[in-house]
Amino acid sequence: MNLRQMECFLAVADELHFRRAADRLGLAPPSVSEAVAGLERSLGSRLVERTSRRVQLTPFGAEFAAAIRQPIEALHQAHRTARLRSVHHRDLVVAHTPELGQLILPRLVDAWPGAGDDQARDRWRPVSMHTPEQLAAVADGEVDVGLCWSVPEQPGITSTVLGEFPLVAVLRASDPLASCREVTLADLRTRQILITPRADNPYLESRLQADIVRASIPRTHVEEVGRYDELAVHVATRGHVGVHPGPIALTNPVPSVVFRPIADASDRVRICAISHAEAHTESIAALVAAMQLIVGSLDIDAKLT
Repeated sequence: MNLRQMECFLAVADELHFRRAADRLGLAPPSVSEAVAGLERSLGSRLVERTSRRVQLTPFGAEFAAAIRQPIEALHQAHRTARLRSVHHRDLVVAHTPELGQLILPRLVDAWPGAGDDQARDRWRPVSMHTPEQLAAVADGEVDVGLCWSVPEQPGITSTVLGEFPLVAVLRASDPLASCREVTLADLRTRQILITPRADNPYLESRLQADIVRASIPRTHVEEVGRYDELAVHVATRGHVGVHPGPIALTNPVPSVVFRPIADASDRVRICAISHAEAHTESIAALVAAMQLIVGSLDIDAKLT
């Protein structure tokens, strides 16, 4: 019996869509598809019918989903409850996106009130994790606090906005647009635009794509690159334009690029701390408060002019 396979199947049963199920679980769609196929092989019967237009449960699949749903939910609840009860006897687990970890965690080492204390309740350990994976891990009780970009409201997840920042254009210092105090997406209509991976934050990506469509920027002008440092090098050497959350200006490793706020972006980018709604410990509250003070002290204005 493979619990992960059954979790993937239940997500597909709920969403009736493999990509949405994968996004919900923080997995790649092929991984979900293989998990369901493996479960079907072990059971010796089809669970879902897939066509190019729709996904639907077979009668056997609907019966199996109904049979396993409550026991699996009970297992997850038991795990969450036990983990929350153990918070006073272990290190807090702080998940972070790579960029926010670089920006905030070194400051948190000094700001956290328990720094240097030997008591377990005052210790924390970081783990790198992108936003969708953080949401799943916090919901499952595997992570105590997540440090991530903008997230939508989700049942069972408490989200604290630590700060709001502009979306920025990343430009070569010699770029004509660098002489402007701010730019618009319309200014970028004829340029090759670089973004970091869409899967890192589907919610932020959906807002950006809506803005790109509204600005009539051809999709062929938008290119995905693996990481921000790669994006910055492409900007510096090829004259492309990057689009990225503004706090990157504080940790940017390439000195020959500059940053200008995008004036017509539909929303500001939020840095958030997320935790399980049932986790009401003083240590978690203090950790989130320390993060909020750190983010509140960030001064990116000097980097954007």
